[in-house]
Parts: sequence; structure tokens; C-alpha cells
Amino acid sequence: MFGATAWVLIVLGGAGCAPDPSPGPDAEQTVTRLTEALGGTDTEGYRQADRPRDFSFPRDHGPHAGFRNEWWYITGNLDAENGDRFGFHITFFRVALAPSFEGEAGLLASPWSTRHIWMAHAAITDVAGHRHVSEERFAREAAGLAGATAQGERVWLEDWVLSGLDDPAWRLVFDAGPYALDLELAPARGPVLQGEDGLSQKGREPGSASYYYSLPRIAVQGSLREEHDERSVRGQAWLDREWSTSALDEDQAGWDWFALQLDDGIDIMYYQLRGLDGSTDPHSKGRWMPADGPDRMLRPADLQLEPLRFARMSSGRRYPVAWRLSLPEFDRELRIEAVLDQQEMQSFIPYWEGAVDIRDPDGRRLGRGFVELTGYDDP
Repeated sequence: MFGATAWVLIVLGGAGCAPDPSPGPDAEQTVTRLTEALGGTDTEGYRQADRPRDFSFPRDHGPHAGFRNEWWYITGNLDAENGDRFGFHITFFRVALAPSFEGEAGLLASPWSTRHIWMAHAAITDVAGHRHVSEERFAREAAGLAGATAQGERVWLEDWVLSGLDDPAWRLVFDAGPYALDLELAPARGPVLQGEDGLSQKGREPGSASYYYSLPRIAVQGSLREEHDERSVRGQAWLDREWSTSALDEDQAGWDWFALQLDDGIDIMYYQLRGLDGSTDPHSKGRWMPADGPDRMLRPADLQLEPLRFARMSSGRRYPVAWRLSLPEFDRELRIEAVLDQQEMQSFIPYWEGAVDIRDPDGRRLGRGFVELTGYDDP
């Protein structure tokens, strides 16, 4: 939802150099707090998400100059012809190194100079194989290594590519561990603006917000290759797009983000911001998005979200992996559970990102989705 480790690049990046892939102890200590990058510091000269704006597509699928952080985030659930189940996610992060380089003509003359650093995260969950693999890449926006074109015609980091966002059908190509995906994505509904008309307030201060929209229902078909085996896959995906300069307050620890696709066509997004004391932040919010009716915002008073089960990862971190989500106004009670407990991302700052199943209290299937959990304590 927020791009779980975009803050790494802000701390590690330099105006003319790529981040050090092996930062020292001091650097690692700096980036263990989400608020170091998504908070209100180091914002001078950047544009702020502090008022409503007009959205235009496909233009807003492309990059937004002047904002410090931006990401293209896709999650999905896939089925192979033999019934095997896979989850996937990939996120492309753009982080500005400075508001502008005006007067630095000599620096920008170099083909290796850059205004932006890029990072990408990718993961594939093989449910039948009880396996979750993840990858992380860094690159500067120089020499064609990474970037995004004006209207989303292409977003890439090396050979991980999302293309065609200005067309009815897109293409997504990436690999993680022994798995490689080549997918065609066809949105089944248009962009949905999150928050207040696309302005998603996440903290107390003006500008502690992002511009945020989703394409919550995307039909997917393509191929999954595992070493020498290739098979056809089909399923559903979800795109989230956000850009901002500051978002979180210093007393906010992280979030639990849910993207739920019900079989009856209803899509639900909800992010629960957590305070340092574990409390639910009042800026938490989401959206109820039916297929055949108006969508509406969800606030903490509209629902009850209760963790039912926790699991400890191989890293030692402990995350919730099953929840009860009650929506009294819609007469819905959902049981959400990870398809595989061990779906922690093995990135510089670990977080949990995984495929989930959705059932009713009697165990009947209602749909599928994805969950992201950040800001949980180190072991």
C-alpha cells in the first residue's frame, strides 16, 4: 500500500551515486523507523499532497515530478491448469534524491548522473510447494537502468518491466528465485480514488498524505516458468498507485493493509495504521467497492478488525496471519487467512506481504486477496 521499504532509498541514495548494497551499522539503524522517510522531515522544496487534485488517465499512471516518493504496486493470485495456486507481488519505487538539480549542469551532463533512485521488490508464493521466494533490486535512473515513461507506457528496473498502462491490456514480466512470470493484465474496472477524492490523509499535519488510487480488479493470464517447467496461469490482480512527500507521523509504527477481492464482485481496501503503543490510528481508512453500485469510504468506526492467529517467521519476527473483519453496515463477517504463514519479504527492511483466502464464519470461500504488514518489531 505505502510501498513498504521506500524509505531505504532516501537514506542510502546520493545525488550522483547508487546506494551501497552493504550499508554499515549506522545506516541500518537510521532506516528502521518508517517515519524517517514517510514522516514530515526533509521535505523542503518538494511538492506536497495537501489538497485535492484532478486525476487524468492514462497520464497519472506515469511519474509525478517534484514528489519525493512514488510507487507502482501490483499483487495477485493465480491458478495453474492443474489447480496449483500461486501468489505474486511486485513494486517499483521511485525516490527523488533532491527536489531539483538546478544549476548543476555539469553533474547532469554525465550519463550516470540521476535525479532519482529506483528500487523494486518482487515475490512469488508457491502454495502447493510451501515456498515463498523474494527478490530486491536497486538502480539509479540513468543509462537506461530504471525509470518510468510519461503516461505509464513503461515502468522498469532492468528486466523487470510493467508496460502498456496506456493501453487496454498491460504486460508484466519479472522473476523471483527459480520462478518467472510473463503476464497479460486487463483491468476489469476503472481507477478508484482512495481517501477523499484521491487525497489519502495519513497523519495530523497538512501534507502528511498521499495521492492514491487503485485498480482493484484486473484479469490476468500468462505463463509461469519454474526452471525447465512452464505452464499457463490465470487469476486476478490489483494495482495500487501512490505518490507523496511525507505521510506518517512520528508516533505511527506501521500499518496492516488489506486488498480483498470477493467472488460476488465486491472489492475492499482497508489500511489500519498502528500507533507505537499498538492502538489504531484515527487516520486509518479504506473503501467498500461493489461492482454494481457506488463505492464508499470505510473508517475505523465502520468495522472491527481482530487478529485471530500469529506466526513467527524464520527471522524471528511475529506477525498476525489470520483475522476477523466485521462490517456491520453491510452485514458481512469475513475470515481472512494467509495461504502460507511464511511470506515475509527477505529485503533490507523485512516486512510481511502475502496471499490470503477469504471465507465466511462457516468456512465457505468468499474470495481471495493480499495483505501487507509493516512496522512489526525486530526479534
